Amino acid sequence: MAAFTIRPAIPADAEALCALHKASVRALCVGAYTTEEIEAWLREREPQGFRRAMTDGGETMLVAECDGAVAGFASIKDATLLGLYVDPTRGRGAGRLLLESAEDLVRRSGAAVLSLQATLNAVPFYRKHGFMRQDRSVVRRGGRDLAVLDMIKAL
Repeated sequence: MAAFTIRPAIPADAEALCALHKASVRALCVGAYTTEEIEAWLREREPQGFRRAMTDGGETMLVAECDGAVAGFASIKDATLLGLYVDPTRGRGAGRLLLESAEDLVRRSGAAVLSLQATLNAVPFYRKHGFMRQDRSVVRRGGRDLAVLDMIKAL
């Protein structure tokens, strides 16, 4: 397995994070969502949104690097994991490390529970790492409603 380094994301990472996010969703969400849903989800994703989330949005982003390239990232706000995406070609193993790092940050902030809204394809990953299903929910992306599952984990 590749050796990953986890570090805080910086605004200069925005282009790489946006490209990785799109590649990850297009490759890993097939089967859970239609092509139309995926493209609507990604339509408005731009690097400036990632920069804004880091600087003005109150999000903490973590990056997994391998051989100097971004292989995955996670985004946290308060005690909520807003996103965790890995490069579909070189990110295998990065998700677990990013999740562990995110859990550690949230735990150190004093929170006792980490919550998230899991895409349907990611539910098995989160269950494997101790998250429990709460409710079915919907998120709105690009004018489309996408099914997700609310999940939590006691820290």
